[in-house]
Amino acid sequence: MLSGWVLSLGGERAHFPEGDRHMTSKNQLRTRRMSDSTFGFLLMVPALLVLLVVIAFPILKGIYASFCDYGLKELRKGIFDLKWNNFANYKIMLQNNQIFTYFKNTFVFVALVVVIQLVLGMGIALLLDSKIKARGTLRGLMLVPWTIPSVVTAIVWRFMTNSSYGVINWIAYKLGMIPTLDYSWTLQSGSAMALIVIAAVWRQLPYMMVMILAGLQSVDKSLLEAGTIDGASRMRVLLHILLPLVVPGLVAVGIYTFLNAWDDYLMALTIMKSNEMRTLPVGIAQSFLGEYSNDYGGLMAFAVAGSLPIVLLFIFFQKYLVSGMTAGAVKG
Repeated sequence: MLSGWVLSLGGERAHFPEGDRHMTSKNQLRTRRMSDSTFGFLLMVPALLVLLVVIAFPILKGIYASFCDYGLKELRKGIFDLKWNNFANYKIMLQNNQIFTYFKNTFVFVALVVVIQLVLGMGIALLLDSKIKARGTLRGLMLVPWTIPSVVTAIVWRFMTNSSYGVINWIAYKLGMIPTLDYSWTLQSGSAMALIVIAAVWRQLPYMMVMILAGLQSVDKSLLEAGTIDGASRMRVLLHILLPLVVPGLVAVGIYTFLNAWDDYLMALTIMKSNEMRTLPVGIAQSFLGEYSNDYGGLMAFAVAGSLPIVLLFIFFQKYLVSGMTAGAVKG
């Protein structure tokens, strides 16, 4: 029977087709869903406004200022009162050969830091994930460098490599690694890059280790045991079972390490003394910010160019970053 009986408002029975009753329920459900989504959006509006004011507006202002004359005299002017300079800041930037040196130094520094941290972090995490004695104490000791501020880390490493009384100089001289005791690590291009890479890895390695360790502990151990029972060696279990499971987390942590190394300023400023080995943040700041004159327009042009690798990184690795933040190494 394709009909149903319901009570009307007056208490009398009214006859409605079965199809109309189903259509009414669907409309009510659709209306409720629309109201829930609208309510959820309204709850997000305050947060979106804060992000717009705090993040989006400064970024858009910086991009607009990179196309204008923007110095100390223009600081009191409104953003729309700045004078358009017909891409002069970008032309000057491209004519300055130093920017390519800054980019090269930064890419070398970032690549070394990311690769070394991934390899060492994976090795230490595998060690601490095994059944060894005092692994809790070792985990706590590994976190000590991470608690030290970057500028303090840079000062300590610079002090240890001082040409007059540095302990590393004394050890390297005794081992025959350097010709004289007063060898200056920070003025030589190769040794200065090695020093800042070691200092950055020493400080950031605990974070890499903790994140990878969390990912290893989230892996189902029965999968590893099944591979061992089937006759696979430890290396094959590591390469063909364990590593594919933690790859999303490794990518996410690698991207985070890339961002930290790319934006590093204090450590590079404190350790680097050679102008040829400046990284991008240090080179930009020292090129356009002076005691009596500041070219904020040129600074913004360099900053926009320096942000392009970060934007491209997020565009190409966004799916890996999202999957890595929901599983793998950053799960826990």
